[in-house]
Amino acid sequence: MKHKKTFLAALLAGAMLLSACGGAPSSAGTGASASTAASTSSSEAAGVPNADLLVSVWGGPHADVQKSVVQSYPNGTVTIDDVDFGNLQAKQLTSFGAQAGSGNYDVVWLDSKWVGQYVEAGYLLPLDEYIDKLGVDTSMYAAGLLDGCKVDGKLYGLPTYAQSLILCYDTQAFEQAGLDVPTNMNELIEVAKYFKAQGSGIALPAKQGSASITVFSQMLYSDGNDYFDADGNLALTSDAVVQAATWYDELVANSVDGCTAWHHDEVAEAVRTKKAPIGIVMSALCNQNYDEEKSLVADTVAYAPLAGASGNAAAANSFWVWGVAANSANPETAADFCAWMTSPEVEKQQTLADQQISAISALSEDAEVLEVTPFLPVVMEQLDNGKSDPQTASFAELKNHLQAALSEIATTDADPATVLAGVQDMMKDTDFSK
Repeated sequence: MKHKKTFLAALLAGAMLLSACGGAPSSAGTGASASTAASTSSSEAAGVPNADLLVSVWGGPHADVQKSVVQSYPNGTVTIDDVDFGNLQAKQLTSFGAQAGSGNYDVVWLDSKWVGQYVEAGYLLPLDEYIDKLGVDTSMYAAGLLDGCKVDGKLYGLPTYAQSLILCYDTQAFEQAGLDVPTNMNELIEVAKYFKAQGSGIALPAKQGSASITVFSQMLYSDGNDYFDADGNLALTSDAVVQAATWYDELVANSVDGCTAWHHDEVAEAVRTKKAPIGIVMSALCNQNYDEEKSLVADTVAYAPLAGASGNAAAANSFWVWGVAANSANPETAADFCAWMTSPEVEKQQTLADQQISAISALSEDAEVLEVTPFLPVVMEQLDNGKSDPQTASFAELKNHLQAALSEIATTDADPATVLAGVQDMMKDTDFSK
């Protein structure tokens, strides 16, 4: 299969790049490779001091890639401490309370949802001054992702490792049905109805939980709407929010049987095994479409934006952030490391190795990268226009209530407007700035 061959070729290319960096599993030397020459020269020009850095990351295959990549960091030795997701934040919070130079983290790789919490507690350094000194052109990052790294106009990190919900569909099924690919939400619902009548339907993650909220937020954001009105008041009974809930209800009603118990993994599997001809799939799972042992659509799969009624598409942004700990003894080198890790050269190296999606918009036009991630242009379009959910404890509480509300809408005959009105009343006195 063509896609399978190019997928493997790209993986081999990524492996060759990594092996050129050296073999130590968890720390970096001071030699720079050709692929990072541009980043090296900019940091040298800025007079970045050499320093040993301790870096906290989420453990997994991507962390193994990071351990290899950082061996080429030119301004010091980098030690990666990779921790499972369940314990990652707790260990970072412990480190933030330690004395500088006592074995605490210099750099943290954090979920974008934690940025506001960390900034409010004083755990992260603002990076504007360092980034200006390094001459980093931040316009290369998708605007929606970069905005998610800011609090009160200050930049507290650099974005990476992004993902978004996109439409994933089997072109063969669409050709046989004589259907066009949907370009807005109303067309998507009509497509879902057609396939439901044929015995399948659309696949989407409708299990009570965070996945359903991501679908709902993305539909809301894609038409330029929000959970709040222009004055910052909760507006769950607005026409826009009720419309998004109604769309969600209609999609679930015309979905593949069983989707009310599905999260992202089950949706991706349904599409690649032809159980569903179209699905709302998390982009991080799309690389599995080209695995011959798991996929029946390797030669027929294609992608499209998950657009609102207007035809515009905007992600409910989900990504990771490289940030500098406020108690780092080496903040200048730590900031340089964050810029180096999110430079085009180093991000491309990581994408070729494990198909991660960077925040670098231009990489969606890179031929080598597209061989590995053919869905990247669709994802970047949505990320560029995307929006991050508010990073407050009160909004996290709202999302918990909305998860239950969406589950009620999906599994009963309850009126979406009535269900949302109940949540609105429940949260009406909440201060969403906290």
